[in-house]
Formats: sequence, C-alpha cells, structure tokens
Amino acid sequence: MLIPFSKDHQLNRQLKIINPGSSGSPSLIRTDDPEYRCLPGQPRVLLQSSYISQQLQREFLTPDLDTLAPHLWLVATQSSSHISPLHEQVLKGCNIVITENPELHLTWTDNRVFIKPVPSYMLSHAFWTTQLVSLTPTSTQSVQHEPPNALLKAALGFMRTYYYLIQHDSDLHVAKQCRLLPSSADITLEQFHAFIAGFGDIQDDEVSPRYSSYGTLRLSRLNFWAKIFLRRFQFYRINRQYGEYFARFYAPILFSFGILTVVLGAMQVALQADVSGDRGTHRWVELQEASLWFSVTTLICICAIGLALLFLYLYMLLRELLFAAKGIIRRKRGGVQVEIAQKDGLA
Repeated sequence: MLIPFSKDHQLNRQLKIINPGSSGSPSLIRTDDPEYRCLPGQPRVLLQSSYISQQLQREFLTPDLDTLAPHLWLVATQSSSHISPLHEQVLKGCNIVITENPELHLTWTDNRVFIKPVPSYMLSHAFWTTQLVSLTPTSTQSVQHEPPNALLKAALGFMRTYYYLIQHDSDLHVAKQCRLLPSSADITLEQFHAFIAGFGDIQDDEVSPRYSSYGTLRLSRLNFWAKIFLRRFQFYRINRQYGEYFARFYAPILFSFGILTVVLGAMQVALQADVSGDRGTHRWVELQEASLWFSVTTLICICAIGLALLFLYLYMLLRELLFAAKGIIRRKRGGVQVEIAQKDGLA
C-alpha cells in the first residue's frame, strides 16, 4: 500500500531513514538531534521497532469497539463521514475534551466530545515508511499479537477522521487552540489539506471495523449496549462519584412520584364522591358530582399523557431502528452492485 501523502507534503521533518543495520531493516534517526533517540513527542519511546510497535498499539487499536462494530448501528449513524467539523462542534455547544484513549476518540456525551490528538510522528513520511506501510509479522510481534494489517487499518481510520474534522481555517484554528495538532508545527490550512487529502480517498474496507462505517458515537448508548455485548457494566465510566451517577435518576423518579400522587389523589376523590347515597344534603350533590367528574377526567388525562409519552418514545426508537435498517440495506445493495460490476469487468 502507498502512503496517503507524499514526502513533500509531510508536516513533520524530525525523522529520516538511515541505512539498514545488521538486521537488514531500515531504522529511524532524528534530524533535529541525532543523539536524541526518542520518538517525536514521546520521550519515553525509543526509536526501536519493538518500542514503537507497542506504542502504536496503545495509540490506535480499539479492540472493544471492533468487537461492538457489528452492533454499532444501534449506537450511531452508519456513515464513516458522519463527523462534524470542529467549528460545528463548537457551534453546537460541545466542549472539546482531549483524550489519549483511542476507544474514546469521537465519542460524545451531553455537551462534551472526546477527540484524540494527532501524534507528532504520524505527520512524518519516514515514520509511515518504516513503521506502518512496511509492517511485517516479525516487526509487530508483541504481547497482544495483533496482525500487522490490523494496526495499519486502525491508523488509517484514525487519520481519516481528521479529513472531516478539519475542513476550514476555523477548524484548523480550533485544532491548534485545543492542541489537537502538534504545537511545535506552524501549519497552514493549505499545508494541512495537502497532507490530509490522500486520507479522504481511503475506503471503508481499508480501515479497522470501528472506523469502517461509523464516525461519532454516543457514549451513553455505548455504556448501555456494553452490558449486553461486552459483558461489562459500562463501556467507559464517566461519573467518578456515586452522587453524580444517581443524580440522573432523580428527575424521572420525582416525575413518577408526582404522577402517582395526582392519580392516587384523584382516585381518592372519586371513591369518596358517592352521589347515589344519602350522605350529606342535596346542596352537596352537585359538588360531589363535580368532584367525581373532575377526578375521572384527571385520571383520563394522566393516562393519555402517559400513553402519549410512551408512544412518542416507541416512535423515536422505531424511527432510529428503521433508519439503521435502511442503512444496512443500502450498504448491502452497494456491495452487491460492486460485486456485479467487478464480475462484468466494470470495476
């Protein structure tokens, strides 16, 4: 596979390839300081294949989301381009929160969206040449035993998200302000576009399952479905205190108590308003009839409101499921058309 950007368009020139050593494989050296044998932006990672391989796995692999990939249609829109540019994230009132956890990249909850910054070394053509495109099974052997293509697909999928995140000069300004790009690089929009343009041509089958059909993911839904598909209580724990966790239940509980109080009060009035009996004088009959009518009307209104809310929830849920099902059908039809075209020699 070719590197998605040319050497002239790289945004980091701190690395270069030196002649192969005794192992026969090329190695990297720092151009700014040859004696400094650490990865740019990662002073704890040495410029050796074993250390770099472990670093790449920590930075880009998303095993949990890859496991959830067949079920992510329940969580988000089935489109890898469903990623709002950074200026739209700000326009929607979202606070951009930096995360170094690749599983949280482009997940959102409430008014927060989690975005992983681009590592400085990922902007280097020499790094891609020696560590990603030229991956071999021996160079990626580690504790996790991930195949080389899985690591490359994860890196391609991650970088492709920035093709959608940064589209305008305002997006680049937000990226620099939020430190999503290396602060040491003075990058213009033209330079970034020349670098990232090739990633926009990456197809869904060339990236990892997490990025193949999905962009932004709702974290609350991930937490819900993780109980079923990952056998975990939560996908990622946001609330660090019990008070914050239980606070979200207060409103529906109080609402339920309020509804029950009104219903029970109306039932009590209805039971006490006995117009057929001889209790009280004739002048109280009209009041008893009005109380009975009002209590029954209240019960009917409460039931109607409850049913309306229930049907509204079911309608919204059904609409999302139908939308997801249509997306699956469209993708399957598109795949069938591609296969037919390939058989006919048209693709």
